Amino acid sequence: MRATAHPVRRLVALGAAALLTLGAAACGSADPGTGGTGAAGQSSAAAAPAKRTVQTAKGPVQVPGDPKKIVAIDFQIPYILLDLKANLAGAIDLTGAKDGEPFTKLTIIGSDTGELNYDKIAALDPDLILAGDYQEPEYDKLKDRYPTVLIPAAGDQPGWKPQVKAVAEAIGKSGDVTELEKKYQARVGEIKDKHKDKITAKKWATLGTYDGSGWYLYDKVGGPSTALADLGIPLDEATTKVADGNVAQYSIEQLNQLNGADVLLFDDLGPPVTAPGAGAKLKANPLFTSISAVKAGTVFDGEYNIIDYGDAMRVLDEIDGVLGKI
Repeated sequence: MRATAHPVRRLVALGAAALLTLGAAACGSADPGTGGTGAAGQSSAAAAPAKRTVQTAKGPVQVPGDPKKIVAIDFQIPYILLDLKANLAGAIDLTGAKDGEPFTKLTIIGSDTGELNYDKIAALDPDLILAGDYQEPEYDKLKDRYPTVLIPAAGDQPGWKPQVKAVAEAIGKSGDVTELEKKYQARVGEIKDKHKDKITAKKWATLGTYDGSGWYLYDKVGGPSTALADLGIPLDEATTKVADGNVAQYSIEQLNQLNGADVLLFDDLGPPVTAPGAGAKLKANPLFTSISAVKAGTVFDGEYNIIDYGDAMRVLDEIDGVLGKI
């Protein structure tokens, strides 16, 4: 799993605090007569226009109709761009992640802590920059030199989909997202039909740990909970109490809150966010082994966080496998 992936925003430090819920998703509109991507999210069959206008929280931004040299300066957007097969040319240093190999082929324009190298960005001379909407200081330094779009992490629907939608709109690939969503929903339908007698039988939750000395719990709308909800799988009471757009963090002594879950998905974010041996450390604690699902043998390790449709399809496959075992 992506080392810094987590609901709403990629974490940049081990054990980082709960994530922020951010503003409304950007929606774009084609310039009149250009034949570009419209507000309804449908891609034209015509050639991409030279320029498009994307409506953002900062106002309209004119972007290339077919960007050839995109730079993404946050932790999450680069993965979405790779999933959409966009022309990503530069990103911060994510080469140390489990899935960091694609970043070895890009121009590294910042450190793995998010500190940018503006000289590297200038040398690359991008035709489009995408940033998370928490990056306003960086945006202010870049917006007058390059077309720069702030991508919100939350929008008109819960979970990870609004951000994917906003990224796709900024780069003129809304039609691609429409097709990915169709494939995703088709897979959801297959799993629901295959396991129709199990889907609603048990309550689920997804937890993980950064260093083994505490644990986190996904909210009811982000990450893997989006896939669980789309499948119609009920979530446990502890999950439903987590504020939307956040990852709740708890002490070891609070593990008993998970006793309401019949099935636990144990998430591994990978390095550098998850410390080596962190999962084993938590699982060895007597307070963990006393949890109902642990006693029942219904704890399933995996890579469950979702940032893009590639993640989503993989997580659906993992959930399919879990349903086959319970």
